[in-house]
Amino acid sequence: MEDAHAHDVLEVLNFYRVDPKTGLSAQQVVQARAQYGRNELAPDEGTPLWKLILKQFDDLLVKILLVAAVVDFIIAASSGESFLSALVEPLVIMLILVANATVGVVTERNAEQAIEELKAYEAAAATVLRDGLLQQVPAAELVPGDIVELTVGDQVPADLRVVQLMSNLLRVDQSILTGESHSVEKHVEPVLLAKAVYQDKVNLLFSGTHVTSGHCRTVVVGTGAATAIGKIRDAMTASQE
Repeated sequence: MEDAHAHDVLEVLNFYRVDPKTGLSAQQVVQARAQYGRNELAPDEGTPLWKLILKQFDDLLVKILLVAAVVDFIIAASSGESFLSALVEPLVIMLILVANATVGVVTERNAEQAIEELKAYEAAAATVLRDGLLQQVPAAELVPGDIVELTVGDQVPADLRVVQLMSNLLRVDQSILTGESHSVEKHVEPVLLAKAVYQDKVNLLFSGTHVTSGHCRTVVVGTGAATAIGKIRDAMTASQE
């Protein structure tokens, strides 16, 4: 559900056909997992080194410089210069291109590493209500519609819509996503802003963030690549291509 923040709790629960007092049934969980997949970010295989190197030379300006180096060598050699003298200028051009390619490869490797490190923000486990029983399950097994309980210190295991506050106050540290230097108070009421950004969605808890105060019951509205952090990872990957 893309706009869960803009709907009231009852509408979100009806969308996933779930009762917040009993959670999903085992059959509903199986069906949802078949539809949405596992709640995890797919591992990034990375680009082979040889492809990264070739990519640095797949540029019009670089190709022009390579041709210029060859032409310069041919002209110098045909004009009677010694072999070593003819190599000087082409060699300088090649060294510049190699240095440029090295910087490019290192930069892209660092970017790939940064993308892969986003997986470190995935929670290991979650407290979920299924068939009326509160139980601990691996976070990767959560599906949209699951009813999840969170308390102080918990890492948010998926993108969640707040269903019920079970304490006077609920605050979450979402600095990894928004860069905010302080924890943010969360509410149950829908957010009706037309173009709400992550900071505006005060009824959503985002995967990878941490509960700093309070206790709440929530419903899963985004898993895996459909979470906010998953979308950021996909955007970073696309920007590299």
